[in-house]
Amino acid sequence: MNILTDIQNVFLPELILIITILINIIVSLFLNTNTYKLAKIITLSALFICVGFLYLNKSETSYYTFNDMFISNIFTSIFKTITIISGSLIILCSKNLIREKRNKSFEYFVIFLTGILGAFCLISASDFLSAFIAIELLGISCYFLSGYRKNHKSKEAALKYLITGASASTILLLGISYLYGISGSTNFAIISNSFIQNGINLFYIGACLLILFGSLFKLGCIPFSNWVIDVYEGSNYPTCLYLSLIPKIAAIAFLARLFVYIFSFSPIILILTAILSLITIVYASIGAIKQSNIKRLYAYSSIIHSGFLLLAISNLTVYSIATVIFYLITYIFMNAGIWCASIIYSTDFQTDNIEDYKGLFKKHPYFTIALSICLIGLAGLPPSSGFLAKIFLFSAIARGNFIWLTILLFTMLTTIIAMFAYFKVIRELFAKKTNNITLNKQNLFAKIMLYICAFITIIICITPDLFIKISQIASYYI
Repeated sequence: MNILTDIQNVFLPELILIITILINIIVSLFLNTNTYKLAKIITLSALFICVGFLYLNKSETSYYTFNDMFISNIFTSIFKTITIISGSLIILCSKNLIREKRNKSFEYFVIFLTGILGAFCLISASDFLSAFIAIELLGISCYFLSGYRKNHKSKEAALKYLITGASASTILLLGISYLYGISGSTNFAIISNSFIQNGINLFYIGACLLILFGSLFKLGCIPFSNWVIDVYEGSNYPTCLYLSLIPKIAAIAFLARLFVYIFSFSPIILILTAILSLITIVYASIGAIKQSNIKRLYAYSSIIHSGFLLLAISNLTVYSIATVIFYLITYIFMNAGIWCASIIYSTDFQTDNIEDYKGLFKKHPYFTIALSICLIGLAGLPPSSGFLAKIFLFSAIARGNFIWLTILLFTMLTTIIAMFAYFKVIRELFAKKTNNITLNKQNLFAKIMLYICAFITIIICITPDLFIKISQIASYYI
């Protein structure tokens, strides 16, 4: 009976995903390639059912299960909801990819849902063993999705993801081993209590740094991580959208819990993380400004915002955790919007060159305005929700001591540098010279998603109260 209670309170959404994965595998054995739409319907239905089951349990209190390896509360429910919304956006934008690979559509959704399952487990993980397994499950899914098209570029992208992921796993596992040797446990709460009672030492700091760097390599939020850019360039657009959302959402939830339970005992780690975040933002911003390839620019964009999210986490207050959640809510829509626009454009013109967007406003003003709203949001300018997210980030940092006030100054400077990357695209969109661009009526879902994302980006800025309240409540239950 305890197992059934545990599943009901924690693992119902994961159980639905597992059942759906099995259904996709079984159905693929009996149906032909013309039923690729059925695979999409089954997967979308499963995600919607997961949302309902997320809030069936009593998530106002923290519920631990399976020997305290997983936790369920409002914090985990909100992050899983964000993941489901992101997954639904990706599916709706994947029409052409699924139709192109219709003979492998069920295989695609098996890999897709396996990644979502890994993300869910990582979000709920309260033990390093369960977290490591979830990270590997998510990483394997991203590896297969990167190489899904099986051309030269996608195979190269998948290989780079596999090699770097294996290296990151080694570093992470080494850090976990050291931490286990010091505390005698892999459970977050027990490790935390151990250091409260016994204090910290250099071995603790070293183990935490290894875990942090291993996690950051997995997240792609670290300076000079050119492999991330190469993986994006070699992957198809829906996979790029997947890589920019699902792993990052799960990793941010995992890192937030690590900082609260494990890393909070050492101010040195918090400061080093903040400095590393600033270096990452500057490096990625400069890299983005230099790009002529839209995929590579947006890949740098994902690293920029990973840096901002990590910066907020390292401040380590309830207010900063709430900022992280609000920032993520705004980010998924702005980020999905720019990738949806690229999916539409690349399908029609088979180009990734930013200069080919030149003069798009003259022939497609509504499309251009929607894309510009998402870009302005990512740049952190009004009237977008990205502007509010940046204001909350600055406010969270300003609540710290003198060192954090210095970090705040550099954060504002890095924000200004990052703006130039997005205005590089906007400048091309509104250029006087035109490339005689005409978008056809394909990718209807991607176009609808672009307009919806742009609309939500504005709406959250105008009426942010509900989203702020949700973020604040969730931050208390981490």
